[in-house]
Amino acid sequence: MKQSLCIALLLAVVALVYGNTLGNGFTMDDGIYILRNPQVTNVSVRGLFTPHKISNVFRPVTFASFALNWRLGRGRPFGFHLFNLILHAAATLLLYLLLEHLLGASPPARVMAFVAALVFAVHPLHTEAVSSIAGRAEVLAAGFLFAAWILHLQDRQIPALVCFVLALLSKESAVIFLPLLLTGDYARGKWKPWLRYALPAGVTLVYLGLLWEIQGGRFGQVTISQLDNPLVVIPERWRILNALRVAWKYVALHFYPAKLSCDYSFNTIPIYLDWRHTLPAWVASFALVSAWIWAVWKRRSGLILAGGIYLGGFAVTANILMPTGTIMGERLAYLPSAGFCLLVALAWNWLQGRQRIVALGALTAVIAAFGMRTMLRNQDWRDNLSLYSAGVRVSPGSAKMHGNLGGEYLASAQWDMAATEFQTALRILPDYPDVLASFGLLEIWRGHNESAGHMLERAYYLSHRDNPNYDFMAVNYAALLMQTNHMDGALDVLNREIAQAPSYSRAWSNRAVIRYKQGQAAPARSDAEAALRLDPENTQAQKVLQMLGSPAQSAAQR
Repeated sequence: MKQSLCIALLLAVVALVYGNTLGNGFTMDDGIYILRNPQVTNVSVRGLFTPHKISNVFRPVTFASFALNWRLGRGRPFGFHLFNLILHAAATLLLYLLLEHLLGASPPARVMAFVAALVFAVHPLHTEAVSSIAGRAEVLAAGFLFAAWILHLQDRQIPALVCFVLALLSKESAVIFLPLLLTGDYARGKWKPWLRYALPAGVTLVYLGLLWEIQGGRFGQVTISQLDNPLVVIPERWRILNALRVAWKYVALHFYPAKLSCDYSFNTIPIYLDWRHTLPAWVASFALVSAWIWAVWKRRSGLILAGGIYLGGFAVTANILMPTGTIMGERLAYLPSAGFCLLVALAWNWLQGRQRIVALGALTAVIAAFGMRTMLRNQDWRDNLSLYSAGVRVSPGSAKMHGNLGGEYLASAQWDMAATEFQTALRILPDYPDVLASFGLLEIWRGHNESAGHMLERAYYLSHRDNPNYDFMAVNYAALLMQTNHMDGALDVLNREIAQAPSYSRAWSNRAVIRYKQGQAAPARSDAEAALRLDPENTQAQKVLQMLGSPAQSAAQR
């Protein structure tokens, strides 16, 4: 086939399998990274280059793209999903062009590049990166890396470095660019002048130095939750051995992506501290790396590239070099899967050299099966209720999925179903502050103030300020103390909350109510006015000012 026809087919396939994402809404992490992120909703250049306060990530290019979507689409999800689809199509085309450069210009090599890109376009493991808006960081970083690699092969050094920088500013995992370049040039047997490698190395070191400084003398999150990554609380050797077990789960999902989940947190993946369960994964990993080293020694270029991309892509996200924010995430397989797709193309090329009809039939079956699985999986990302329901089915031992599903039932006033999910989550993880807080709120609505008080108190004292729901928990706990006439306790909580988070409007308005009830008119008016300056729609503060005889509108303007 002509290259133009290959490109048209790849675009058509991406549009077909991901077209049903355009009607999806915001889900899961979109709340943190988009809806409640001032880097997106109130964008500024300075804000883009300030790490996200919750996750401590530095991704200005990703957040700038979100901000552009937010402004052009007025906060509607359609534009976000359309842009993700376009980005995946672009990354697929760039992978096709990259593999053409790496494998050579012969017709068989071009066919292998097309087959690999075709598998990449439809693989169901990519749905989290593409269907989830917040997964865009993976697609942007991979796309810019593919572009930078192509430009490097074309000896266009400055554009290559620009694309590399854009990849780094999309997601931190792009730091593996230099090892990929070295792997590719070794596989081709065509080395570049030393400066062509020194410049990317220098950019990488400068970036790592800046990232270390910006994130306050560390890489990654300030604290890593045991809920999200149980590996952080076990000794290093066991962390690495269990991380190797997780690595083989990725391999299994590449070959058989039948059961996909948006969550692999606490109690979803068993953690073992013994050799009986961890040694097999170590032996298998050693054998795999040894096989790749053999391919390097024998200069099997296709295998060198496939293994290099796969292993390099997971190098900084596999919890082996250092613990990361999650034990496992399907979105993290987006870039590494390019190596797997190339391996599939190599196997297909071997088969079609012997049984052409069988090879074509097998490829058609794989693409059809993967494409249908992807389209079905996209529907799970329609909204949070669909996503968390699917998560509970696939990962019934996940406290996080049960808690999140309970939250969706709570929001839709399905109280009994919410209570059932909250109880299940707490059986799995009794000290789960977010679930305790939500369950406590439900108990208040049911009129069970005593049990609600115990839950909200535990949630408040178990939680920490790095929890994005901490302010909400604190104010709800204070509100219950107010409701049960424990005004001194409520005031202590609110004073501490205002000192730590002075921009949270509800804390100011709650304290205004306490001061009004205590007959402190001037402090009550001051707190209510502060609440309205932060949130002009704060009805609680408006009512306090009305009771004090002050117009709420003029107070908000002041």
